[in-house]
Amino acid sequence: MNSSLWARFMSFAASKSCPQRLKEGRWLQMLEANRMQTRAGLFSRGGQQTPRARWFLALSSVLTAVMIASTVSVLEQLWWEETFVIVYTVLAVVALLDLIPVGRIYGLFAQLIAVLLILVQLSPIQFGSIGPVLRYMTEGGLVAVSEVAKQFSPFLEISLAVWVIYAMFATWTRLRIRIIGFTTVNLLVLAISDSFTPIYLWDSVAIVVFAGLVWLIAEHYASFQQQHPLSWKRLLRYPLQLMLPIVLVLSLVMTTGLIAPEIPPVIKDPYTAWKESQGQQVQSFVGDKGIAPDSSGKSAKSGYSRNDDNLGGGFNFDYSPVMEVTSSQKSYWRGETKDYYNGSGWTSSEELQDNIISMPTDGTDIGGMPLSPNAETVEIKQSFKMLRKDKFPVLFGAPTARSIEIPNNGRISYEDIVNFDVKISKLGIALNGNTPYPPAYTVVSEQVVLNDALKEASAAPLNSMPFLYYGQVPLNSQSRVAGLAREITADAVTDFDKAKAIETYLSSNFTYTNEPDLSKKRSKDFVDSFLFEIKEGYCDYFSTAMAVMARHVDLPSRWVKGYAPGSGTVNREDLMRQGATMEDLSEMNGEDTYTVRNSDAHSWVEIYFEGFGWVPFEPTPGFAFPYATAAGSTAPEPSVEPLPSTAPEVVEDTAAEENSFNLPAWLGWVGLTVLTAAAGVLAFNRREQLAGLWSTYRTRSLTAEQRVVWETERLIRSARRHGLTKAEHETLREAIFRWSEQRRFLKQEFSDLLKFFERAKYGGKSVTMEEAAVYSDNIRALRGRLRPPS
Repeated sequence: MNSSLWARFMSFAASKSCPQRLKEGRWLQMLEANRMQTRAGLFSRGGQQTPRARWFLALSSVLTAVMIASTVSVLEQLWWEETFVIVYTVLAVVALLDLIPVGRIYGLFAQLIAVLLILVQLSPIQFGSIGPVLRYMTEGGLVAVSEVAKQFSPFLEISLAVWVIYAMFATWTRLRIRIIGFTTVNLLVLAISDSFTPIYLWDSVAIVVFAGLVWLIAEHYASFQQQHPLSWKRLLRYPLQLMLPIVLVLSLVMTTGLIAPEIPPVIKDPYTAWKESQGQQVQSFVGDKGIAPDSSGKSAKSGYSRNDDNLGGGFNFDYSPVMEVTSSQKSYWRGETKDYYNGSGWTSSEELQDNIISMPTDGTDIGGMPLSPNAETVEIKQSFKMLRKDKFPVLFGAPTARSIEIPNNGRISYEDIVNFDVKISKLGIALNGNTPYPPAYTVVSEQVVLNDALKEASAAPLNSMPFLYYGQVPLNSQSRVAGLAREITADAVTDFDKAKAIETYLSSNFTYTNEPDLSKKRSKDFVDSFLFEIKEGYCDYFSTAMAVMARHVDLPSRWVKGYAPGSGTVNREDLMRQGATMEDLSEMNGEDTYTVRNSDAHSWVEIYFEGFGWVPFEPTPGFAFPYATAAGSTAPEPSVEPLPSTAPEVVEDTAAEENSFNLPAWLGWVGLTVLTAAAGVLAFNRREQLAGLWSTYRTRSLTAEQRVVWETERLIRSARRHGLTKAEHETLREAIFRWSEQRRFLKQEFSDLLKFFERAKYGGKSVTMEEAAVYSDNIRALRGRLRPPS
């Protein structure tokens, strides 16, 4: 509608020929609103307007952060836990800051400061006093700033990258087509990662789908609000009718998706079909997540292996958590043992797997092997809680298990599928395709104490069964391996001394690395090439070398794999600073809850001593086996200084606490004050909307006529505060006439108000709820104009 046409229409509406009802304020107001809607259409983008409602912009910021946080879960096997904590905190804080109604430039600056503060507070980096650091950065310029920034790598780069991605998409995703595109990209990333990796991402997919649906619904209502403001205001009068269909539809969609059964694909995807046509196998992760295929390739990740007959190569550390173990003593968590060395790896002899017994899962003690009267043992109780849905062929536990208890969830029974292989000390579980690995179980083990009697004991003879299998070496075994073993143990007095001599030699003379230089390898034998050519490696290299060398000096040995203890929650240095003595620490015996990661997957050696059973040894540098200690005794000192485990740990600063750099406690109160003030500013800027919602809530049970009277009484109270009084003996008509003289610029509004009020109260004709809602809007607008002109 152009300007000249509008002017002619307004002139016609003011003429006597126009029906009287067109002069009423609510009709003119509706016509003006329609005119604004027509004008707004001229400024739409491609036929679609960009919603400007503040609530929609705020919701878009929050949903952008939610989607990004869900999608970064695909990096579960690449990022540390600390990285996820920082990223999630950054996304939460910048999304909250986006809710504060400030200029875009100021908002971005505040978000950058917040990101840096989060990085300093949460990253596992510690500085000394902040003063010298700031002075160094100020005086050293960009070079100094760069040096300090390098200390926060890679957390700094990741945090800034996540923030930039959020800031870009939080501004860009305003139109419906962009919301759909952003949601689709996130779903594609999650779907592809879920299909071709062992990571469970269904929860993240569900979150993104839910967020996308909510976003599209919000965009629809925001566009409706912008195009039809009066209708939107009326719609808000009925919040239950507005929200109920939304909740029902979202609940139906999400519930249907969540309860749908997980089934393999009916049609083979093109990628799998193409790979199989090339004669290559594609691992399927549907229904059996987390179990990597057997492969001889060397681009592997750390974790519990399935095939050990061809060891070697390198790997990348995977720091994703596997389980939590609450144990009465610290220990290694044994999985399997193997006896047959083929020159390149380990397998199990079938002859040793003929004594398998059914293992009760109700905690019944099956007893242990007969031991010497001089043997001391301790009981270790461990409670395992699995953090992944991997399926293992064994149940883990400290050596040696005597009982196991698996909680019965009422649907799945493990009674007939758990067994114990007595000869190889394997606690096995036979899972079928539909039975999940137990999410939690408790193992009670009996472990031999490392005492003086054990150190004087003799190893079992290799010419008797079943120890004949534990002395086996390949027929073509290199003579120089045997010669080195005899040279190392030449001065040993006892068999235990022989084992310790080999253990110490390996841990002291070879280098630990997860990427050994295989170009130096010439020998075909795994142990020979490690000892004389490569001279570096990881646990598989050291444990295999010790097991083979022990056999060359008549010590029955076997190769063991499982997990190292993991990282505990108790910090011994903190306890000592709090006054704990070495006696106090020794009485704890490592009682703690340990988080075990894939990077803690480990292998070691066990040697059999008569009357004491299988005793563990740890030849890998940086590791020390936590031998069990009897009550009242102290733990034996490890033969080498223990280094940090393969998982990244934050090194505690041993300097005085006052020299450590920590954010002051008052900074949290300042942040809380800022957020409270921001909420107050937001509430003040939206006070009219809040007042309208409160008014709607208070009048929800009134009839249309009662609501008209109630709104009129509110107007009288508001008028009194602005000098427009109504005496008790006056009628509303008399007061309105007097007010019209005092506020001449409101004379027409007062007249329309009076006519509608008298119609509602005295006219005898019913008033609809829609008319009452329009009257309420007019009263609210009129109350805001009662102030006398200056």
